[in-house]
Amino acid sequence: MHKCCIQTQQATLTKSTTSIVETVYSKKKIGSICNGIGNSIMSSCHNNDGDDDHSADDAICPVVITEATRAHIRRRVRTAFDFFDQTLMLYKIVQLIFCFNGGKDCTVLLDLLMRYCQEQNIDSGQIPMLYIESDDSFEEIDDFVKHCVNRYKVKLIKYKDSLKVALTQMTQDLPLIKAVFVGSRNTDPYCGNLKAMQKTDSDWPDMMRLNPLLEWSYHDIWHYIHMYKVPYCSLYSRGYTSIGYKSNTFQNPHLLCTECAMVVDAAAAPTSDAIATPCYRPAWELVDPTTERAGRRSHK
Repeated sequence: MHKCCIQTQQATLTKSTTSIVETVYSKKKIGSICNGIGNSIMSSCHNNDGDDDHSADDAICPVVITEATRAHIRRRVRTAFDFFDQTLMLYKIVQLIFCFNGGKDCTVLLDLLMRYCQEQNIDSGQIPMLYIESDDSFEEIDDFVKHCVNRYKVKLIKYKDSLKVALTQMTQDLPLIKAVFVGSRNTDPYCGNLKAMQKTDSDWPDMMRLNPLLEWSYHDIWHYIHMYKVPYCSLYSRGYTSIGYKSNTFQNPHLLCTECAMVVDAAAAPTSDAIATPCYRPAWELVDPTTERAGRRSHK
């Protein structure tokens, strides 16, 4: 078996008794687990003084974040906070909810919203989290959602079926809710023409969609996560870049590590042990953001 694949299996066995929630600040370098593959430049980061066990002292950051990038992300944060200010001029706290699916974009939205609430002395439990359950969801996502509920002290509201069905049921159960925060970006499917505040379509429950992340890029999302040491679902450290359900999501082929890709190409037999467990670089190492959804099967 190829050495980087062996390392992958060893890492999996070693971490089998630990939480599935990762942060980018781990004593071990997350992601580029193949020797010499992945990030070639590393920088030390400050210790995380967070309140959970998913970060470590003497941490190492897997990407270099320049001062220009830091300034850019800080402007993004300020713009998001301004958006929250505008929202509270139009809606009362009891009229708001945020949609959360455990993905990277929603994770950034959640962290932004909770930081804003802290800055404004708003109880985090006043804006509930809407989560759509599914029998086809990744266990890592379900567990990460639980982690976020505990970390941010938010109220969890769960429904099954589609988002449309969930919102329909929610309007009956929680009639005060008039607007929902969504982690959509304008590069997402069908989101290119969305506005920051936009009503749902006529055949949906009457609700205002609040989209504070529309202008954020794929790499903006990961830079924010790195800068603010935000926990994220562990699937992203294993080559997933856009997470849906188990039946339509797989590791992004653009993140297959170089040595594993060479072994796959050279393998004489498809059942060879050498390609049994290929390893992938983490999501933030994706070079071309237009291939973000290369790990998702399109709807037929």
